[in-house]
Amino acid sequence: MRVLLVFLLLLPGLGVTQAAQQVPVDRAQDRASSKAQQISVTTDSLSCSRFEWGSSTISDKSAMLVPISLNGKRFMYQLDTGADVLMPYGTAMEKGWSPRGNAVRIPNVRFAGMTFSSMKGFPAKDMPVSPDPKDPHGTVGLELLLGKTFVMDFPKQRVCLLERGDLPESLDQAADWASAEIRHGKLYVDLELNGKKLDGIHYDTGSSPYTLDVNLSLWKEATGKSGTKDATTHYSFCCAWGHELESIGAPASGDLKIGSHVYPKPMMTTDPAHPDSYWNTLGNALFTGSIVILDLGAHPRFGVIDSSSR
Repeated sequence: MRVLLVFLLLLPGLGVTQAAQQVPVDRAQDRASSKAQQISVTTDSLSCSRFEWGSSTISDKSAMLVPISLNGKRFMYQLDTGADVLMPYGTAMEKGWSPRGNAVRIPNVRFAGMTFSSMKGFPAKDMPVSPDPKDPHGTVGLELLLGKTFVMDFPKQRVCLLERGDLPESLDQAADWASAEIRHGKLYVDLELNGKKLDGIHYDTGSSPYTLDVNLSLWKEATGKSGTKDATTHYSFCCAWGHELESIGAPASGDLKIGSHVYPKPMMTTDPAHPDSYWNTLGNALFTGSIVILDLGAHPRFGVIDSSSR
């Protein structure tokens, strides 16, 4: 929060009156400037697709379901930046697809306003395919986004994929940017938690209902809790890749910092059944009122335009 301090210099005659009159004028100008900025920070000019939220017992915003066109046929896939590749579910070959070893070549792919002549897909053969076309029939992983800028406008439920040079200046300047890095098919974001740099946290839209989902050791350290019995939330849900999971949570003892933005005492969750073999992820729970921008060039950046600045 910014606090504006106005000091009035006491001068003879009309000096005090003139200074006092100047304050509301300045505030009016500030409000006008802020309003103009809010109007300009929009994704309305971009070519985007509308995503839908999938729900679960945990949240009504548990999964981002995005439309994707594969050789002229439209499907709903889950957007999962924690996955590395494009993964159709099941074993069926759609018209126009052709095998490429353990992968398939899919021609004429259109996603989030951008068209590709072809993409490689890696079928997840063990994943069941729902007969409901509104359910996810595959996963869009990080590979589809590399070298591009990907915008997720959560309030307007839009996803927009564009060339990096086409990101509007208004969005670039309004974003609060944090450095990021791509390693082993995952996007790691530079964060601070409780005043310390938090290493090894990757951004995972597949963990949308969570804020920070971490291993048990980091959970204990960040929350100050001695064990699972001290957790403030307990729940189980189905399913993650076909398996039922248990999750516990508690707020961090300090604040999370992304770029220059501070999130007070974020909720930390963990899976006590798998205390060590566990990915540490940043989910979407903090951002459902914001615009998130993934700038995935040679030097990746993670940008947030908070709803309070729009």
